[in-house]
Amino acid sequence: MNEKQLLDRLKREADTVPLPETLSPEAIERMLLAAQKNQAAQSKNPTEPASAQSAASSDAGSPHTKGGSNMKKHTSFYRCAMRYGSLAAVFVLGVTVLWQANQISSLKENQAAAPPENGKVSVFTETEASETDIQNADTNAVRDTDSEKATIMDTNQSGQNAAETSNNINVSKSSAAASAPQEDAFTYADSYEQIYDTLKDKLGISLYGRDSAYDVHAEGTSDTGVSTASSADSAASSDVQNTSDFSETNLQEAGVDEGDIVKTDGQYLYILKQDLSFSIIRADGSDLTLCSTTPLDTSALSNPSIKELYLDGTQLTVLFQGTQSSLEQEDNIYYTSSSMASVLCTYDVSDPNTPKLTGSLTQEGRYAASRKVGDYLYLFTRYTPSLLDTYASSTMAPRVNGTAVPASCFYLPDQLSSQQYLVITAVDLSTAAAVTDQKVLVSGADNFYVSTENIYIATENYNSDDMFTELAKFHYDGGHITGVAAGSVRGYLNNSFSLNEYNGYLRVVSTYYDSSTEDWTEKNLLTIFDENLKQVGTIDGLASGETIRSARFLGDTGYFVTFRQTDPLFRVDLSDPASPKITGELKISGFSSYLHFYGENLLLGIGYEANETTGETTGIKLSMFDLSDPDEIREVNRIVIPGITWAPAIDDYKSILVDAEKNLIGFYCDGRYLVYSYDSENGFDRMLVYDFFEDDLMDTAQYDTMRGLYIGDTLYLAGDGFVVSFDLADGCRRQEVFRY
Repeated sequence: MNEKQLLDRLKREADTVPLPETLSPEAIERMLLAAQKNQAAQSKNPTEPASAQSAASSDAGSPHTKGGSNMKKHTSFYRCAMRYGSLAAVFVLGVTVLWQANQISSLKENQAAAPPENGKVSVFTETEASETDIQNADTNAVRDTDSEKATIMDTNQSGQNAAETSNNINVSKSSAAASAPQEDAFTYADSYEQIYDTLKDKLGISLYGRDSAYDVHAEGTSDTGVSTASSADSAASSDVQNTSDFSETNLQEAGVDEGDIVKTDGQYLYILKQDLSFSIIRADGSDLTLCSTTPLDTSALSNPSIKELYLDGTQLTVLFQGTQSSLEQEDNIYYTSSSMASVLCTYDVSDPNTPKLTGSLTQEGRYAASRKVGDYLYLFTRYTPSLLDTYASSTMAPRVNGTAVPASCFYLPDQLSSQQYLVITAVDLSTAAAVTDQKVLVSGADNFYVSTENIYIATENYNSDDMFTELAKFHYDGGHITGVAAGSVRGYLNNSFSLNEYNGYLRVVSTYYDSSTEDWTEKNLLTIFDENLKQVGTIDGLASGETIRSARFLGDTGYFVTFRQTDPLFRVDLSDPASPKITGELKISGFSSYLHFYGENLLLGIGYEANETTGETTGIKLSMFDLSDPDEIREVNRIVIPGITWAPAIDDYKSILVDAEKNLIGFYCDGRYLVYSYDSENGFDRMLVYDFFEDDLMDTAQYDTMRGLYIGDTLYLAGDGFVVSFDLADGCRRQEVFRY
């Protein structure tokens, strides 16, 4: 332990152990600094005593006297004084360390005694099958070379921004809902140094150069935000309930809004563009009018890219990211420092012709995702610290609006698989994007799922014999985040749909490799956890030799698709969490990558047809499953589009338009947009195949830059610089191709 680390530890303990003033860390530090300055002065001008140098340096414009006979006489005296003074300081420091160590040991013993806190195809040819045929057939952050600043911010919270953050965090503990834990169940870090030591001990030092250090110093605006009402809808099932007037973003969880590249309020289309702007278009059937195009302020970023937007009443929230670079200096050495930053901006769009910026926030790290409930948006970024040989030269903390996230917000799980952080910030969109709470999960995240009350973070990890997934649960309420519990499940997750919460229980579907078998056979596992992430029920060995391809939950029932050569669809009764039971199984060719409940007792599957012998995919498949009989699952209709072996839009659920009430199923596929309807007598009916090539839109129309949505009886394909409208009441007749 070097002097700096020792002083930092003494400072942390000074608040709990009384210390004589003359032996306080601050007094010792002043003594050492004074000695260090005098020694530096002596080394620069050995013929001049330190006191004379101090006097000369404090007299502005006065040159140093370069010696004299009297001064030379006393040179050896001053050297001796400095030497013995330094030794005395070190002696006092040693006595202090021993005394503090005894006190700290006593405190630790007392704490230990206390109880712990808890190819594009040229022709689309579809093959259909009846029910009978079928039955037969996702500057560094804290540049702490002067790490005392970060330590003081961390331990004493003496800075104004740090104090505000601390107050906000304390509020999160007192304002939690009655059903939520009143205190954090997690133990957070005591200091940045502890985080460094933990990462070093468990992962080793990864030598990230400064050019790859994550470093952002952008400040948020201080403009007053526009207060808006909550637009979160409540629903009984996990599917989004669209209104009859216009479509909404396809969500995983009802009541938890997600960002997208296109939104509508039933009158206007709000579209994010690749040129780093957003456009507002008035949409009235075939009458399309451009109201405004607003460029985003990305002047502080290089290589910026758009991410998502939210719409709530007359407030539009836009998220984008980019790289910030700065010129840094350390010990007369200049270097460039670059970092990823995610930016959130809020706009008042009450006048769609003149949107006004009302607030902004900059958070270090690469954009991962976000969720919105009511006025609060929860922003997730992935941040990688710069771990160098020493703590002093490393960068440990991300900044939000230029302020380091306090170490007290860092959760260090027992198992670490990565040095990457997942940074979660709660943002109040009604008050100029003000930060209300922050949490940092060290070891990153591979998947996360947000219910109406909790955030679940899943991180893959390994031991010598097996793979497992670490789970962390955070409760959120009104912009405050509280750590609840941690757990783990064997294997890995397919995606976020492998997680679901219902009545306080978390249901997880995973796939693992059985090391006890000679060929490490793949097996699947359903695990149910209680509110404290303690396992209460499980089904193991599900579909041996196959992998989970999709999952969906509805109340007390879960549906899982596995695949190797055929597609078994399982139904599981989850009404008794301690004893889940498989109540239905259907084996068919191909597999569904995405499942969506389609009205009462129907489940839509979108995925791939496959060769039953080889498992090779041969086309896109739509399947409709009848769930009305709890003891039997039936595939009552399917359509196969041959010749297409991969459609990335199917894996991006927000690019899929599904609305049972409107009877619309739309998705992008190989340069075309396809729209189907469904009824029990005729099965799937193709309503539209629109080829973007015919209107010269292929260069701008891709699944991740456009969306299909509707307002009333008009279907819109809205993308980067174009909107195409179709009359749903007139056989999807194309009405207008609008370029802007």
